[in-house]
Amino acid sequence: MSLKKNKTINKKAVFAAGLAAVLLTAACIYLFTVFFADDSNDEGKIELYYINNITGVLEAESRRTELPENREEAVRTVFNEYVNGSANSNLSLADPELKNFTSLTYPVDGNESIAKINFTDSFNKLSASKQLLCISGMVYTLTGLDYLRNVYFYVNDEPLVNMNGEAVERYNRNNVAINPSLDPEKTDRQLVVLYFTNAGQNKLMPEERSIEIKQSRTTEYQIVEQLIQGPLDSSLVPTVSSDVKIRDIKTEGDICYVNLSSEFMTKNNVTPAEETMTIYSIVNSLTELDTVTKVQFLIEGEKLTEYKGHLDFSKTFERDTSLIYEGKK
Repeated sequence: MSLKKNKTINKKAVFAAGLAAVLLTAACIYLFTVFFADDSNDEGKIELYYINNITGVLEAESRRTELPENREEAVRTVFNEYVNGSANSNLSLADPELKNFTSLTYPVDGNESIAKINFTDSFNKLSASKQLLCISGMVYTLTGLDYLRNVYFYVNDEPLVNMNGEAVERYNRNNVAINPSLDPEKTDRQLVVLYFTNAGQNKLMPEERSIEIKQSRTTEYQIVEQLIQGPLDSSLVPTVSSDVKIRDIKTEGDICYVNLSSEFMTKNNVTPAEETMTIYSIVNSLTELDTVTKVQFLIEGEKLTEYKGHLDFSKTFERDTSLIYEGKK
């Protein structure tokens, strides 16, 4: 065989090998496109925003989930996926108990699809920074659905308020930061007088306490909070059950409205004398403040007619100094 003919055969072989390589590459690209490229546009892929426990900021976790065609069911699916938490130990919810105290509704307001999330009072126990991260995480998670733009938040059916005490109508990606920054909450120390009872539970015993007054809570709120925590002096007896939760406390004029959970009616003492101590431990503690002269009790937001059949709960209570023990303990 001539040298010229060998060269011709070699050129054909090289060309054939090159063509085969090109076709193989094209086939690989096609297969990659078919199996992987569309994954980023997969409707079943959702982004869930959790707190990175190392950095302290929100981080998106991608998750493949089959979403129902029905929009309301799809929103609930995403919501449930989110509150069930992350499988990544480095990612967590703003509060691990989130799924235990939230509920979701998905109404359609005119042409707008919205999500409404109602927290219980447990939300108020989160720090201000955790509250912001909780809201941001849920907003960015739910609005990842292209038909959902706004999320409404409530606490015990009342619109959630911002740090200035103003109700915010709706939350979305335009008014919620993905990673909100919050300066450390300023606190001031204040000397307050709390009233517990003696061992016989027939007299109120004052206990002075220096507490940090947070700007996000009223002084009245924190006084009742301290009463629920109980006395520091072991010789004194608590007057309010630790199971009682504060729904809301606010002062209008000179009247302090104390809204407590139903446990206030069921978990506290049962004798008339003990009930009197319970009520006036709160009243006398609050009326130590110059701004409060009367206290109106509410249970789960409702004004009751009586407290266990002995005290008239429909009226306001004023300070009663005759119940305060004047001698030594």
